[in-house]
Amino acid sequence: MKKELTIGIISALFILGCSSKTETNVMGATSVTQMMTDTQVVGWTDYKKDTDNDRVPDYKDRCPNTPAEAPVDSKGCALDTDADGVADYQDYCPNTPVGISVDRNGCGVDTDKDKVPDYKDKCPNTPVGLEVDNFGCALDRDKDGIADYLDRCSNTPHGAIVDDNGCSLDGDKDGVADGLDKCPNTPRGASVDKNGCALDTDKDGVIDLIDKCPNTESGVVVDEKGCPLDTDKDGVPNINDKCPDTPLNVKVNFEGCPVIAEFRFNFQFNSSKIAPTYYPQIQKLADILKNNPAIKIEIQGFTDNVGAYLYNKELSLKRANALRDILIKKFHIQQNRISIIGYGSDHPIANNSTPEGQALNRRIVVIDRTNNLLNLNNNVDSNTTEDRGENLPPQNIDR
Repeated sequence: MKKELTIGIISALFILGCSSKTETNVMGATSVTQMMTDTQVVGWTDYKKDTDNDRVPDYKDRCPNTPAEAPVDSKGCALDTDADGVADYQDYCPNTPVGISVDRNGCGVDTDKDKVPDYKDKCPNTPVGLEVDNFGCALDRDKDGIADYLDRCSNTPHGAIVDDNGCSLDGDKDGVADGLDKCPNTPRGASVDKNGCALDTDKDGVIDLIDKCPNTESGVVVDEKGCPLDTDKDGVPNINDKCPDTPLNVKVNFEGCPVIAEFRFNFQFNSSKIAPTYYPQIQKLADILKNNPAIKIEIQGFTDNVGAYLYNKELSLKRANALRDILIKKFHIQQNRISIIGYGSDHPIANNSTPEGQALNRRIVVIDRTNNLLNLNNNVDSNTTEDRGENLPPQNIDR
């Protein structure tokens, strides 16, 4: 019993002795951690020591040699905000994306030295020294897919297809680059518009290069040569042909209607009188009409160009009427089978600048208005014309 009491007293004195040597009462400490952070333990006088002056005491500092100016975290290690392995105080590129390879300055690696880091560089093997865009690709100012340093045609139009040298391809050699050419198969030698399409000045669907009738009127149907269609091949285009089904090799007038007789005898100047010497020819015409009772004719009168236009119109009508009177009164042809018209000086067949030409233009033409030549007697007087009317220019006639 005495022994136990003695031990208790000694223990108490020891405790009291220790307590007197501490600056703080540690009896309230509940753990070693608390003692290390809040209490100065007997014999530990350097708990506030901060060798690298980073405001993190050495006993907490996991990076004890951090430079004094470097921002640090709670563990005393230099901050690395972008987590690229280079501390902020050394990082010249502090916002590098996570996972990017960086150099010792914390900037993205730039393998081809074009000042665009690899992670942004869409052209990572650009030759050294070239001017590049924001993506690290050599400049291509005309946007043709060929970099300027390789481009031998630096001003290629936008949208043009180019070769390896950056020069426009032009498959049909019309001067308009492929890619811009809306008519890529233009025949060689054709003049083209800005779209590369062959010119068609008269808008008939046949390009000027092969158009044999380049001034066709608008709306006229043409053949593959650009000339107005002439279905019955009588030399008069369909648009002007009032007798569109004339048989082949039948003589026609400027309207495409069959000519029964064209009297080339010379009317006297300013006269509509038919001399009796021409009655044999008129007899042949009358015989044709009598042998073909279904035929109806039109007598067309013409003049030279001497005198007033309207006067010549009246004179030409009188000449046509003179022949009608002879057919009716002398040869008894029914009046309802004969019509007349005067064209005056229109549609000359010869040059009016000479007396000979004027004489030829003072004429009468008889045409078949039934367009039925199946039984037509072609045995007309030799003084009638033998051409098919090619010298009579086709025109629209306003009667």
